Amino acid sequence: MPAAPPLTAFHRARVGLRRSALRRQLQAVAAGKSKQISIDLEDSGSAAVVEEITASVGPESFALDLLVVAFKDSKAADAVVERMSSKSVRDRVTSARIAGALRIYETVPWLSPLLAAHDPSVADAAARALGRIGGTTSASALLFAIRRRGPSRRLISELARGAPDFFIESALDERQKPTVRPALAIAAGLRRRHTAISHLATLVQRGSRRERVISCRALGWIGAATAVPLIRDALQDRDWKIRLSAAKALGALRASSCRTDLEYLSIDRNPRVRKAGKQALYLIDRVPAKRPTRGA
Repeated sequence: MPAAPPLTAFHRARVGLRRSALRRQLQAVAAGKSKQISIDLEDSGSAAVVEEITASVGPESFALDLLVVAFKDSKAADAVVERMSSKSVRDRVTSARIAGALRIYETVPWLSPLLAAHDPSVADAAARALGRIGGTTSASALLFAIRRRGPSRRLISELARGAPDFFIESALDERQKPTVRPALAIAAGLRRRHTAISHLATLVQRGSRRERVISCRALGWIGAATAVPLIRDALQDRDWKIRLSAAKALGALRASSCRTDLEYLSIDRNPRVRKAGKQALYLIDRVPAKRPTRGA
């Protein structure tokens, strides 16, 4: 591989030194040994350094509090907010990443509009930041983006991560656009909180086709053993996608009481349902069930 030109090598070395200095500076602040922060927001790599340090100290730590205070006192936080309205994609992405890494709640009103950005990297960075910051305001912004732009993996996963307790459950009870409640059901399943079981069970019984399909899977992800009879009934549904989802959920739940019903799927007219039934039986017979998630 040919060597880099001297000027390029010099530039890389200078950038590397600058980022190493920032890393040491942030580590000193997190350790309580310093209160000074000087960060070059023109360097997009500075966001990666901030993310690295905050990941090492934990989201609820005193060290993170020290970092946030230092960012605010040094006016770096103000500069981060100011750059969120920049025309530069790089500036907006860098600022969103730093705000999310530090979990600066006050930046939520500036992050929320970025979810509608035309550039996908900006919208993605804003969604990640809101998911990390969390809270009702962040979750409401993510839910509004789902309503306005339609569901996406990033928006749903960040909603699942950042929503406070009972936020998703309450939203499931409200009137929603046809595309929104399935997204909420996925988020509820990803969170794996047992508080959502009754809401998802209602969707399995009375929801739209898509809501029933997703809610069956979500109940399986949560480990909702109490929902096994309800999911077993779904194996008899006329819609093959609902039967498929029910079979996968019963496999995830290791529902040995449904072995006969799953064996009957071997003669199902849909090949994907037959395969799902076979896989569910394999999981029941061969793979031990996962332990319940802590805090569920």
